[in-house]
Amino acid sequence: MLPQYYPYTDPLEVLICGGAARQPGARFGLDNCVSIAPDTGNAWTIERMPSRRVMSCMATLPDGTYLILGGAHIGEAGFGLAEDPNLSALLYDSRKPKHQRISMMANTTIARLYHSEAVVLDDGRVLVSGSDPEDGKNPQELRYEYFMPPYLLSGAAKPAFTISQKDWVWEAQYTFTMTARNGGAIKVSLMGSESSTHGSSMGARILFPQVACNGNTCTVTAPKGPYIAPVGWYRMYVLDGPTPSMATWVRIGGDPGNLGNWPANNPAFAPLPGMGPIAGAGAGAQSRIASNNTVARDFVA
Repeated sequence: MLPQYYPYTDPLEVLICGGAARQPGARFGLDNCVSIAPDTGNAWTIERMPSRRVMSCMATLPDGTYLILGGAHIGEAGFGLAEDPNLSALLYDSRKPKHQRISMMANTTIARLYHSEAVVLDDGRVLVSGSDPEDGKNPQELRYEYFMPPYLLSGAAKPAFTISQKDWVWEAQYTFTMTARNGGAIKVSLMGSESSTHGSSMGARILFPQVACNGNTCTVTAPKGPYIAPVGWYRMYVLDGPTPSMATWVRIGGDPGNLGNWPANNPAFAPLPGMGPIAGAGAGAQSRIASNNTVARDFVA
């Protein structure tokens, strides 16, 4: 979903980029992005990318732009079904006129094919990981990369803020304090919590609520719900000009499903999944699992 801005009166738009097409004896990636405002009944708008891309990953960034990367030029999703990795990254900026929204970013040297992901971190970097094509040519990829979007390359210091109330009611107002800023215009973005698998980030959305500041004291108005802002957790970023802060997690709409009410003193819930030692692994095995010979590196726009 493309960004939604206060007062949320513009129709919602959905963006889809890449994909695969078949012809007799040939499979190839698509070189376009398509968008539509489904509530209005409008037709699709087609925009061209610089190259074909199947199995692309898309990440929503805190400034409302979108990173498109990974995948291949030829083939389709699945084990051993794609060829010619697409090593370039693109930035899609919906604030620009249509057909002028896509910019070329940095290339990588690591193929990201089937089972790869791109996930935005709380500090605004994008963690790029995975690739398990099982094609006999490209390895099961154990290296991580961090993509540095343009807003982290300006040299400006990151703004910082504090907020005490992190459990929000729709359309209520909350105060936060800027503890570091550069003097630019202050905006807030709220990024919905998402679950990423197979290059798709379910639940991804970004909202730009109303903000007013008096010196370093600012007030943000929680968005409408539940259609604009469904119940759930959101990352709150404060942007000073183009530069985002570290994210703070806030919950909007409470917990109507009582998901936070874990059974007390129940052995089946102790420890919670993903916590505690790995069953059957000693200290040496734990160390090997933690390191796994992975290599992290940065690549920048």
